Amino acid sequence: MDDRNGDDLTGRGEARSEIASPDSGSTVVPLRPEKPPKATEQLDPRLEELRRILAQSEPADGEYSDVEVIRNEDKFRRRFGPGFRWNRRDRIGLIELKKRYDLTDAEIKLFQHTGNLRRTPFGVMLTASPWIALWGSVQIAVFGILFLALLLAAWPNLFTTPTKAIKLTLALLVLLGFCVALHWLYVKPWLLRRRKELECGDHDA
Repeated sequence: MDDRNGDDLTGRGEARSEIASPDSGSTVVPLRPEKPPKATEQLDPRLEELRRILAQSEPADGEYSDVEVIRNEDKFRRRFGPGFRWNRRDRIGLIELKKRYDLTDAEIKLFQHTGNLRRTPFGVMLTASPWIALWGSVQIAVFGILFLALLLAAWPNLFTTPTKAIKLTLALLVLLGFCVALHWLYVKPWLLRRRKELECGDHDA
């Protein structure tokens, strides 16, 4: 029995040596063949930039895309506001303006509500003027001086005559709100247009 078991073990050892021996001419097939490494794809930088732009241009949840608002006037008004009753040519011009200056929807609405979007046969233009911004700044300065005068007048009465101080405080709040409205109506559109034009100039350079 021992001799027979020894012969079997010897035979198995010789068989394994024949399989593993390179001179035997047999091929050993591994159970898990190695996968060749994947070659790294070299993408065109312009293609990567285009993919990034397309990814950023995807509309947010519940927002219509640029293509949809060009095709459908109702979707155009729902996205930008009921005051935008524009035809297809003007809708195309507005989207081109938006892409040219990299404007957001809120910035487009600001220009529209302040009357700084002009529709022409050649497209939509920004009409925010530095002279109007200067005129608005002058008015803000005048009302700012008046605000400071009322503030100085109301300060001594804050503790002595509260009733009079309340009236002056309400007047101060009205003046402050009026100055903020002047800034948004006259000054901010020009500042926004100037910043966008500078950004476009730096990008083109």
